Amino acid sequence: MRLFDSHTHLNTPDLYDQRQDYLLQFIHVWGAGLVNSWASEQYNVRGIEITKHIEALKRDNVEIPSDFIIKSTIGYHPWSCEDGEITEENIQQKMVDLRTLYEDNKDYVVAIGECGIDTYYPWTEQFLPLQKKLFILQCDLAQELNLPLMIHIRKDFYSAFEILQHYRDLTIYIHCRGFGPEEVEMLKVESWKLNWNLFIGFCGNVTYKNAQNLRDSLAKVSLDQLLLETDAPRLSPQVVRGTTNHPANVTYIYEFVADQLHIDIATLSLQIEKNIKAVYEL
Repeated sequence: MRLFDSHTHLNTPDLYDQRQDYLLQFIHVWGAGLVNSWASEQYNVRGIEITKHIEALKRDNVEIPSDFIIKSTIGYHPWSCEDGEITEENIQQKMVDLRTLYEDNKDYVVAIGECGIDTYYPWTEQFLPLQKKLFILQCDLAQELNLPLMIHIRKDFYSAFEILQHYRDLTIYIHCRGFGPEEVEMLKVESWKLNWNLFIGFCGNVTYKNAQNLRDSLAKVSLDQLLLETDAPRLSPQVVRGTTNHPANVTYIYEFVADQLHIDIATLSLQIEKNIKAVYEL
């Protein structure tokens, strides 16, 4: 059995200092590959550095299996608008810099993102116009570079959905699914109309007792569109809730989802492997 964490954050402060230990823990529980994602300048660079370092260890046959897959995504989270990293004055230059970062690291970068819309906290709504502009520019860049979009949507599904309706022929990965089955159906219909290659990811919060809407969403996602992720260090699965999340915890998510879908975990893991290789063209 081979397990994949399709969206994690070894490049964040909670995990970065012990990143290799966490990686080895993941490998110990049949981890076969992961994708580091974040969305700020520092974390974009760190994700690439981690990928390069692990690839070097593989070449030297040091602790990491030769067929282990590790890649990165690069982009800007909508909260980059709130924290001042993205402004009206610098947004165009940031996109130029993002393109350059990709061009210099094509072997390690597999998607643009995580990017999208997030107005979960009341004070973030004032940044919605800038968030939309940032999201549109990253959609444009992904389309130009023929890269998948790793999308983060929290609270304001419809603003993000409206923007995506302007794009055809994209590979779209909605990470950390946070809505009900109605939105899944909307995405699937639009995917058919606009020829999207659509994937939807679920993480540890699908196991939470009050997350029935996520489980209802899960039931609507086709197996060939499903991805599983930790989104570590956040959203630890219920059985380890309250602890720092890390990639090895994806095993609990596989077990839970296999039970929910009434399939065996070996069958599920084979399908997830196909899906992660499809979305990222690995």
